[in-house]
Parts: sequence; structure tokens; C-alpha cells
Amino acid sequence: MSARPINMATLILADPHSRQIALVRSENGYGLPLARPARGDGLAEFGGPVISRKRLGAPEGQTGAFMDAAIRALSDELGQLLARPLATDVRVPGTNPWARLTRHHLQPDRDSLTYLGRALDPADARTRRHIRVFTAPVARISNSVKRRGGERVAWVNPEKAPELLQDEALDIFAETALASLGGRPRPLMVSFRAGQRQEVRL
Repeated sequence: MSARPINMATLILADPHSRQIALVRSENGYGLPLARPARGDGLAEFGGPVISRKRLGAPEGQTGAFMDAAIRALSDELGQLLARPLATDVRVPGTNPWARLTRHHLQPDRDSLTYLGRALDPADARTRRHIRVFTAPVARISNSVKRRGGERVAWVNPEKAPELLQDEALDIFAETALASLGGRPRPLMVSFRAGQRQEVRL
């Protein structure tokens, strides 16, 4: 049991034309790309929206760090890069993990993300996660891979996602990501009490 939840972020890549979302396919089944915020994530110079403390479940100054973690997870696990041209006045230290991207005159495209909410695993979970959930349209992918993400990318209909994911904390987000693209949905908080899933709008 993990007493203290692990802060994580995920990004649900969605294609409004085919009405599908991208899952990570592995030998262990299916999942969503996940990452923990790392040192160097959340650089203020990259700008982007700010999410309130109540909705983020963390100081609003950490918004960029969770967004960067979600973008990095998508890149690392699915080979899909969400980036936009680097602002001319941005200077990134060479030790920053995003420095390599900026050398190509790109930066994380935080503005392409829509915040769906957060999910907190049950208190007795072996690994208890506190996941911030974002979605973005495949049209904002900046690399040439796009729909050709290799064998790890599984494009599925949202209604099939719960059966494939087998992740009660994230199922609802996978089902609703497409409908939330580009909008300003009221974020959802998913948690568990006495073994029952609780859903509250923030």
C-alpha cells in the first residue's frame, strides 16, 4: 500500500474525424501514457494556461509541470510530439530536459491541451496514483509520425476503452475525451470511498 499518492499526468490523444482515441499497447495489455513531473518541467517561459489549485489538486504554479509531464509521456510512450514554435524571447538552460527540443526551435504545446480533471486511486491500492488528465487532438501533433506511431499505438473507439484499460480511475476520462476537445469542460474528480467510485465536478 502506498500512503502518499504519486503525482502523475496523462494525455489522451484523440482523433475527432475517426472518433477514436490512442491507447498504449504493450505485452501487458492496454493503458494510457503516464509520467511523473520531472525536474525541469513547468518552465514559466513556456507560458500556457493556469489551472486553479482546487481543480489541479496542487498549487496552480505547478500547472505547467503537469502539462509538460503529460506531453512527455505521449512522446515517450507513443512517439507523438505536441510542440509549437519556440517564442523568440525564450531562453532555456542547457541542463533543462526540454533544451534539446528548443534547439529545434520548438517548445511544449501546452495550449493544445484540454484539462479533463484528476483521478485518485483507492487508499489500499498497491501503487496509489494522483493523475491529472489532459486531452489533445491528433491534428496538433507536430511530428511526421501522427497516426503512424508503430505497434505501440492502438486507436480504439472510446466506448471500448474501459474494457481494454481495466483502470476504473481513468475509464470515464477515456470515454469523454473526444466530447471535451477544444472546449472548457468542468473538470471531474474521480476518487474512491469504501470501494465505490465517486465522481465530483470541480
